[in-house]
Amino acid sequence: MAYAAGLSLPSLLSTRFTIGAAMLWAWVFLVPRLRRAVADLPRRRVIGLLLWGVFGYAGQAVLFFAALRLIPASLTEVLLYTMPAFVAIITWARTGRRPETWRLAAITLALVGTTLCAGPIEGRAHAGGALLALAAAVWYASFLIALHRLTAGLPGVLSGAMIITGAAAASDLGALALGWFELPQSAAAWGALLGTVLSSTVFGFVLYVVGIKRVGPHVTSILSTFEPVGTILLAALFLGERLLPLQWAGAGLIIGAAFVLASASSGTGGADPVEAAVEQAEADANG
Repeated sequence: MAYAAGLSLPSLLSTRFTIGAAMLWAWVFLVPRLRRAVADLPRRRVIGLLLWGVFGYAGQAVLFFAALRLIPASLTEVLLYTMPAFVAIITWARTGRRPETWRLAAITLALVGTTLCAGPIEGRAHAGGALLALAAAVWYASFLIALHRLTAGLPGVLSGAMIITGAAAASDLGALALGWFELPQSAAAWGALLGTVLSSTVFGFVLYVVGIKRVGPHVTSILSTFEPVGTILLAALFLGERLLPLQWAGAGLIIGAAFVLASASSGTGGADPVEAAVEQAEADANG
């Protein structure tokens, strides 16, 4: 909707993250408990959260929103949910521990689903858009382990404010350097932008971080697999998007694989990929 209203990618991300960061910091400074948490936060952790926003969140957002210019929103979201499979692969590479057979089967299903989803859309092939969406998934998976460690023990609003501030700094500098920064020029553009700020930047990201802290990564990962289902329904309702039958099959494989990767480890007592990688990283750091 923002693109249709004339917003460019640099302007969209820059204004989105800047307004989102301002809202979150206002929230932080209005709550005494959060103000005290800011004062007690070690400088090293502050730097880590800001850098995660600069590289992890901003990088993923650029790739994801660039993909949205080439392929439908529903397909972009489905391809992003290959992320759990890439987390498992990255963990395998980091730890050297071969995943269980069921996990390898789920990874295979996700990759097969990706192949089906990335086929022609409305009679045209959009390989570039599909690759950008997959790159967003790989990028986010690569930084997810660090996110799990950096936000431990912190209020979700505070960690979100730090991370989104880093993303805002990266986006603002990028937009200014490219000379592509401009404010929305219509009510429709402002509406789309503010909807993005509130739904996915302020409340969406903060609630995701709070969810990890409250119910753990297992339950959060399981529930988050319903996100692409919601995106498909909303994109059909508001944008008139329709996936082809083979792409529906691919979407089912990807979402199913994500659900299996999230839930099977919880049900069988196996280690969550993120937690396993965190434990290994901590062990390496401690010699």
